[in-house]
Amino acid sequence: MEDLQQVIQGCVRNERVSQERLYKEYYVPLFCMCRRFFENDHEAIESVNDGMMKVFGHIADYRTEKGQFFNWVYTVVRHTAIDKLRASMRPAVLSGPYDAGETVPETAAGHNPIAALERKDLYILLDQLNPGTRAICNLYYIEGYSIKEIAENVGLTTGTIKWHLSESRRKLKSVLERHFNR
Repeated sequence: MEDLQQVIQGCVRNERVSQERLYKEYYVPLFCMCRRFFENDHEAIESVNDGMMKVFGHIADYRTEKGQFFNWVYTVVRHTAIDKLRASMRPAVLSGPYDAGETVPETAAGHNPIAALERKDLYILLDQLNPGTRAICNLYYIEGYSIKEIAENVGLTTGTIKWHLSESRRKLKSVLERHFNR
């Protein structure tokens, strides 16, 4: 973008041209991030739009000394997507038959089953998971949050987060075998 500070100042003044430039500049990476949370493009687009409305509403609060502007925008939109996902989840999706005494299998604990996949393959895999498990898988494997951070962020126990991760590995294993071992 030509001069980010000018665009930010235009957004602070609520200038539609500046808002449109900022939206178009960041749309693709924000959409790709939101798409990992949701089963369809419509929900991802809605999350980007809702998140950008929050960005525009709070853009005057951004401070350069706190980090890069894109990272701030990305965080606002990601939190918006998580909130949307949390609101749409049924209690049955959020909980699982995880025994609090059970541990994550040693072979799976340090292995990221989706690290080496291309973006198109990633969407094929994530679309196989239910929304709750997809979101947790995304936060853990792609966004890099710890189990404790995810639990605090989405309001679940660490045991439930571990169950969702175990469930994602179980489901992803069969999908990987089906799609990539032909």
